Amino acid sequence: MRLLKVLSAIFLLASAQAWAQDIRSDKYPRPGAVPAHILPRPLPEPKTWEVTAGAAMTADANISHLLVNSAVNSNAKVKDNIRHLSAGFSAEPAFAKKAGLELSYSFDDYAYRTHTAFSYKNHSLAAGVTPGLGKAWNLDLGWDMDLVKDKTGTIAEDSGAHAGLIWHGPGGLRIKGGYERRKDNVRTNAMKDADTNAAYLSANRRFFKRHLGFVSLRWQAHAAAGPDYSFKARSAVLGLISRWTPWFKLVTAAVRVEKDYDNVDTRFLKLRRDATNSVMIKPVFTLAHGLSAVGSFTYMDNHSNVSMKSYSDRIYSVGLEGRF
Repeated sequence: MRLLKVLSAIFLLASAQAWAQDIRSDKYPRPGAVPAHILPRPLPEPKTWEVTAGAAMTADANISHLLVNSAVNSNAKVKDNIRHLSAGFSAEPAFAKKAGLELSYSFDDYAYRTHTAFSYKNHSLAAGVTPGLGKAWNLDLGWDMDLVKDKTGTIAEDSGAHAGLIWHGPGGLRIKGGYERRKDNVRTNAMKDADTNAAYLSANRRFFKRHLGFVSLRWQAHAAAGPDYSFKARSAVLGLISRWTPWFKLVTAAVRVEKDYDNVDTRFLKLRRDATNSVMIKPVFTLAHGLSAVGSFTYMDNHSNVSMKSYSDRIYSVGLEGRF
C-alpha cells in the first residue's frame, strides 16, 4: 500500500479507511520527545490540586510522517488541520506530603478535519512519589498508563513504571536519573506489541531568576513482537524556559532522536536507520489569572537510509489554556 507522492492527497483520503488500522497504531504511543517525569517541574504552589483545560487548532504540513512503521511515503506532504481539546486534573494529597505523592489524569482529543481516520482520543493516568533520602536526595518512583481510542473502540494501551533518584545540587541544580520499563499493547496490530527498557538522565537549573535551562538524555530498547518494529533509540533534548515579563513566557527546545532497527525490514529489504532533528518555539501570553494564549511552531527533519521514510514537516498551533 505505497502512497505515491504525485497522487498523495487523493490517495490518502480515498485509502484512509483501507489501512486505518496501521494509521492508528503508528500514531501510538502519543507524540512527545521526552517522558513527563524527566522534564523540569514548575516551582511548588501552595494549593494541593489543579484542574487544566485547553483548546487549540493545529496546522500540520505533512501528516504522512505519522505513519512511522508502514510502507507509506513519509514525505508525501499531505496537509491537515487538527482540533485539539484537552483536560486534566492533578492532586498532591496533604496526608502524603512527606512522600511527595502526586496523582494525575489527563484527556486529549485530536480531531483531524480532512483525514478523519487519523483522529483519536487519549486517556492518561499517572501516580508518583518522591520521598526524601536526606537533605540532597529524593527517591523517584512512578507509574502511568495510557488508553487510546477512536470511534471504533480501543486502539492501544500501554503502561510503564520508573524508578530513580533526584539530586539537589548547589545553585538550584537538579539532576534526575533512573530506569523505566514499559509494555505496549497495540490491539489493531499484534506485531507491534512490545516491551521497552529505558534509562534516562536529566538536569535543570534556574539562572538569572527568570530562566530555567534543562537537558535530558534517554536510551531505550524497544522489543516488539514483529521483527520489523524492534529498535534501539537514543535521544537528547536541550531547552530553555524564560519568563521575560509577568505576562510573557517563551519555551524553546531542540531534540535529536537516533533510531536503529534490529532487523532487516521485510518491506524495504534494508536494516533501517533514522535520525530525526526538531526544534520547537512556544510563546505563552497570560491574558488573566489562570488563562493563557499559547502558540507554537515545530520544525522536524528526518534522515533515513530508506528514502521514502525521510521527511520534513512544519507544525503550527494556536490555542487557549486554563489552570484553576
